[in-house]
Amino acid sequence: MTKHGSLDMDYDYYFCRYCHEGFAYFNQEIVLLGEHKVTLEMADVLTYAGQVAMSFEKASEMIEKFTGIKVSESLIRSVTEETGEKVFKEDTKRAKESYEKPEKAAPALLERYRKEGNLYLFTDGSQVNTISKDEKGSTWREMKLGLVFYDGDSIRRKDGKMIITKKEYVTFFGGVDEFKKLLFDAAARAGYGKIRQVVFVGDGSHWIWNMCEELFPDAVQILDYYHLSENVHSFAKYLYPDNEIKMKGWAKDILDKIDKGLVDEALGSIPDLTGVKLPTQVPNLKVYIENNRGRIDYRRYKLRGYYIGSGAIESGNKLVIQQRMKQSGMRWGVSEGQYMAALRAKYASNQWDKVRAVIGL
Repeated sequence: MTKHGSLDMDYDYYFCRYCHEGFAYFNQEIVLLGEHKVTLEMADVLTYAGQVAMSFEKASEMIEKFTGIKVSESLIRSVTEETGEKVFKEDTKRAKESYEKPEKAAPALLERYRKEGNLYLFTDGSQVNTISKDEKGSTWREMKLGLVFYDGDSIRRKDGKMIITKKEYVTFFGGVDEFKKLLFDAAARAGYGKIRQVVFVGDGSHWIWNMCEELFPDAVQILDYYHLSENVHSFAKYLYPDNEIKMKGWAKDILDKIDKGLVDEALGSIPDLTGVKLPTQVPNLKVYIENNRGRIDYRRYKLRGYYIGSGAIESGNKLVIQQRMKQSGMRWGVSEGQYMAALRAKYASNQWDKVRAVIGL
């Protein structure tokens, strides 16, 4: 199978009846991918289509539409997952080395030699449906996503939104122990230790701030403003379930006070619900703000030009995870889901050349 269609060829295959292994000189001469009888260039086409289309079935239709070549859904799936596995293993190997030898991966320069600007790190998670159940019987598992970029590689528009010209996403289907290595490795390659300021934006999850304090103790920690606003409005709706005007007015008052740096006044306006069993989607807002008091000085952050919201990582979640892995009826094996996410991260980071290098191109 080549980019120009299938070629039928006769060649000799040698098999050893003692060791039960075989090979063909022909495969070595034209360089085929594994046992698939696919050239490396075609493997690149199959992998790209497999991760960019909404499904492997759609990938098959796409290839036939643009090349006239009919490729089975199963072949696209096999080649895509095998390539994704190689990419993921290469990433985790490099990340492990960076994490174990941070002085080599991210040597710190003296302050006066560091590059002006901010190195941003964002984290988020997205639930993906799997084929296996956890201890609670749920098939949904969190895919962790990290985004790293230097603000010298971004453009701020007049409306305040930003266009990031160079960035890197990292993903992990599981716990923080492996995810943090991938994030640190990406930060090290983006210039951690060589850029003057590090800014870490995340929601209120404890694992995020614990990870930040371990890996980036010098970072400015910022609670994602949109996550704070969402929790304030959820709490307001709990207080005033039947009065939308009061609900919106109360939420606006709390956020205005926090925006002005009047955190104590905001806390004084929040009823103490200690001991009250709140609905799952409603946070204990007073405790939430107290726990993040050092991360909500938005007035100072804005004066320094820091990004305070998670728009970049939210859009990344849609691009990297949701567009391909959360289509109707989709369920993933944990390994297969991780391999697909690794490819999606390279695609969204404009690093497809690294995927081609893993293929052998």
